[in-house]
Amino acid sequence: MGQTRFHAEVLVELLRRQTVATTADLKAALGTTVDMTVFRKLREIPYVSSYSHSGRFYTLRDVAEFDARGLWSHQGIRFSQHGSLVDTAERFVVTSERGYSATELRGELGVEVKEALLTLVRTGRLVREEVSGQYVYCAPQAARGRQQLVARRLPIPEEPFEPARARGMVPSDEVRAAIVLFLSTLNEKQRRLYAGLESLRVGHGGDRRLAELTGMDVHTIAKGRRELLLRDSRLDRIRREGGGRKAVEKKCPR
Repeated sequence: MGQTRFHAEVLVELLRRQTVATTADLKAALGTTVDMTVFRKLREIPYVSSYSHSGRFYTLRDVAEFDARGLWSHQGIRFSQHGSLVDTAERFVVTSERGYSATELRGELGVEVKEALLTLVRTGRLVREEVSGQYVYCAPQAARGRQQLVARRLPIPEEPFEPARARGMVPSDEVRAAIVLFLSTLNEKQRRLYAGLESLRVGHGGDRRLAELTGMDVHTIAKGRRELLLRDSRLDRIRREGGGRKAVEKKCPR
C-alpha cells in the first residue's frame, strides 16, 4: 500500500477561503490526525501564527493586513510580523524611544504581556528599571537603554498638536505660519534642539510629525533629539568644530 501524499496547497486554499484556521482545521483539510504532518506542510507556505490565543491560529502572510506597527487583528485574533508574543514584545521595547511599562505595552498589543516581558528579562533580551514607582522595560544595550531612561524621565505635560490630530484636525495655515515665524527667530542649533524636544514629547513618529509641521528635515530633528538625550547641548557653539566658512586669513594667506 502506497504512502499517503499530503499537499501544502490544500492549506493555502483553506486559509484563503476562511482567512484564519486552527491546527484542527488544517488537519481536517489535509485528511490527517497527526500534528507533525500539519507543521511540516506549514513550513512549505508563507504563514504566520497568532501571538494571542497561545499561538493556536494561522493565516497567510499576504492575507494579513499589517499596520505600520506590524500588527493585524482578525475577529479578536492578533498577529504580528515580528513573530510570537515574546519576539513582538522585544521588538516594540527595543525600538521604542522611552521603553515600555507592562501596562503601556499591553495597550499597544492588546494582550497580557507580563510573562513575556519577564521571560525576556530572564534571558537577557531586555532589562528593566524602576522609574517613578513602576518597572520600565528597556533595550539591553547600555547606551540604548540609557537613552530610553533619559527620555522616560523628561517631563511630558501634553503631547503638542496631538489633541487636534486625535480629533482628525490638521493645524491651520495660521498656526503653521506662527510656528515657522517663531523658528525663524532661533539660530540653527536652537531650532534643532527645539524640534528635537517637541519630537520627544510626541513620542513614536515624532520626528516625522515635526518635519511635516515645521518643514525641517527629519534627519535634523532626529539629530536635535539625540543631542538632548546625550546632553550634548553646548549652546555657545552652533556648528561642530571645523564647520562654517574658512577664515579669511586661511583662504587668502599673505
